[in-house]
Amino acid sequence: MTGSGSSKASSEAHNSPLFRVLGVSLALSSAACIGASFILKKKGLLDSNALDGRRPGTGHGYLKNTLWWTGMIMMLVGELCNVAAYAFQPAIIVTPLGSISVVISAIMSDMFLKERLSFSGKIGCAQCVLGATLLVVNSPPGSVTSDLFGFWIKVWDWGFMSYLIANVSALAYLILHAAKKWGESTPIVYIAICSLLGSFVVVVLQVIGSAIVYSVEHPDQSQFKDWTLYLLIVFVCCCGVTQINYLNKALNIFSTAIVTPIYFVCFTTATLICSAILFRDFAFPSAIQLVSAVVGFLVIVGGVSLLFADSQKQMLSSKSSDVGSSSDLENGEESGAENPLILDSQDSGYFDKEMLEGGGVVVQLTNLTHTNSPIEATSKDLI
Repeated sequence: MTGSGSSKASSEAHNSPLFRVLGVSLALSSAACIGASFILKKKGLLDSNALDGRRPGTGHGYLKNTLWWTGMIMMLVGELCNVAAYAFQPAIIVTPLGSISVVISAIMSDMFLKERLSFSGKIGCAQCVLGATLLVVNSPPGSVTSDLFGFWIKVWDWGFMSYLIANVSALAYLILHAAKKWGESTPIVYIAICSLLGSFVVVVLQVIGSAIVYSVEHPDQSQFKDWTLYLLIVFVCCCGVTQINYLNKALNIFSTAIVTPIYFVCFTTATLICSAILFRDFAFPSAIQLVSAVVGFLVIVGGVSLLFADSQKQMLSSKSSDVGSSSDLENGEESGAENPLILDSQDSGYFDKEMLEGGGVVVQLTNLTHTNSPIEATSKDLI
């Protein structure tokens, strides 16, 4: 079969009703597993920190925690479902369905981590689902490359090579400089690293999945005979390990209610851009569908903004109460019995009096939206 013939057959298969149902079902299953994995991993990280007395974001004690490994297994299952979904449907359909993981994560955070979402936060979750639905319903037909030869032709195109160089440069800056300087003060650094790496992983998984399906349909042209397939698998594994490392850092330091939605939007945006540049298959049949898809994406962004604003508001409120508590302690007032936050910090083992030596004290909430969360006190040199 010629290259053009195989591409045409692949496009027709991806647009068939059966492939659409399989792809969407696998994507939803993936979102459910990944959304639950965030909570299990977060719970495991918190338990590990409490047991070891380590500062959030440091050490690897979570590797001994059963809950963390359960979350990792669920994430692995979710990623496998994701790989299978990309074999049946293009990125513009599969990726936005990840918004379901935001909703599941928010619900489970409220149930198990007590990270309360306000009414505006719940509206934000609903907007994520609505936006994803608009994108899926109005998505254009996809044309995924079936064979690896066609994929490499697209990779060496000057347009994608320019994007590749820019992306790798951004990753190098984030990992080597930004992560050390701002990694523990804002979640966007670690999330950006995960998202940019994830955009490459998704398009490669899409190609691997399509190559497997093509090999099953055409045994005489099996893609398993091509050594570059195994090179792509190694690439996915390396990027996946790096993603897990930085995602753990983000979850260990910042609230799940913040990490999950921001990660979803950044990851979705990076993936859609990467897929559009590589495959050039985002040709909408009509202007109405194009506008509807854009509106759907903006609705998702609006939902995430609501979630982030709600979390920031609660974080500032918590910090204000911490400042008041510190003033009471300096004046010799016994306010510990009236402030459960102080009691939690002392009982948890995070609060170390020796860490107060050397100047100012920075109080950081382990969970930014949980008013009864343990806190940590770390010394900060005075400028």
